[in-house]
Amino acid sequence: MSTPTAQRWHRRGGGAALGMLALVILGVGLGFGRADVALLGLPLAATAAVALRRPVGGASAAITLTAEDDAIVAEVRIDGATGTELVVVQAAAYEEPPTTVVVSPRRAAALTARLPLLHGGPQEVLRVGGQVVAAGGDLVQHLDPRIARTTIAPARERMTSLLLPHRLTNRPGGHAARRLGDGLDFRDLAPFTPGDRLRRIDWRATARSPRPESELIVRRMDATAEAAAVVVLDSRDDVGSVVVEWGSNRPARKGVSSLDLARPAVVAIAATYLDAGDRVAFHDLMSAGAGTRSGGGRRKLEQIRAVVNRTVPRAGASFRAPVLPTAAVVYLVSTFLDEDVAALAVLWRSAGHRVVAVDVLPEPSLDGADEAHRLAHRVLQLERDDRLDRLRRVGVTVVAWRDADRDLLLRQAERYRGRR
Repeated sequence: MSTPTAQRWHRRGGGAALGMLALVILGVGLGFGRADVALLGLPLAATAAVALRRPVGGASAAITLTAEDDAIVAEVRIDGATGTELVVVQAAAYEEPPTTVVVSPRRAAALTARLPLLHGGPQEVLRVGGQVVAAGGDLVQHLDPRIARTTIAPARERMTSLLLPHRLTNRPGGHAARRLGDGLDFRDLAPFTPGDRLRRIDWRATARSPRPESELIVRRMDATAEAAAVVVLDSRDDVGSVVVEWGSNRPARKGVSSLDLARPAVVAIAATYLDAGDRVAFHDLMSAGAGTRSGGGRRKLEQIRAVVNRTVPRAGASFRAPVLPTAAVVYLVSTFLDEDVAALAVLWRSAGHRVVAVDVLPEPSLDGADEAHRLAHRVLQLERDDRLDRLRRVGVTVVAWRDADRDLLLRQAERYRGRR
């Protein structure tokens, strides 16, 4: 909710001029002994007295925002002073041109608007200004523009598949490792050796052994380990689906934006690994301080969600590559409109990490585009397609988040990993 503000009253001068005219008429009438002329000045004097009466106190404006599932309810309240006759409110939603509304309150005016929920993250929802009029239009009070901002949490999405790194950590976890340990998955039978636990002896296999009196048989199991997952967000761009708006980037006209897809993607990826008992770290390429260290549990998910909620585009900022744990699975969430981000994915892949390129560029719409826009978009799209194909050739898994079959693509990539 925005805090109320109050301004001083400003006089236009109409009341003073009317009072002077009334005095002149009265003086002329009395000076020449014309009662009829003097009587003409009395209504003017009474009107001037009303106009010169200053309202008590000042006016204030406040905005309250309430977020619902698919809309934002904005309530604008204008509290006027005693004697307020008219309130002119100018309201602009989502940085669009303002709309003027005129109301006649006795003491207060309340306006309610239901605005569509267009985007997630931090955003300016409503900008309100106006004037309060009193004393027959002779007194005016200007209200400073009030800006109401809010932060919309990303939609909760889920993933049914996850990719594991090429090598798991040495910490116990929920995934079958390729080494002996105390897991639940049977590996093989082997002769008892010093160091084997007695509870691992398989007495049936020992009885069937050719030399049961001198050799014990133990059941060996695969160890379990956790995966190290890192989600990296490229917040440089926040382009929308409407191509002609890529330059102006107006919130109400650009359509679904890349950060609208990126925020729920980051949270869904992190939630999937955390639910599996793995450790997850989050980094924003464009902001060194916007990230979370590797950790697990429900508290880590809420921490990541809180950081992602505050993410805003940082066009033109330079990025610093985060330090990754050994043999991690890295999800790089980006529009891949820039070559340097793709080069970073290639670098991580060559260092032995499992890299997944999550494409969050919205499905483009060329409505209203002229020939120049169409040609520029075509060239940009060809460059981006070539960039993503190059990532596939070096072993990076490319998944479009807007694709409904993204989980199927991840399952196919994991089956390919199992055959290696």
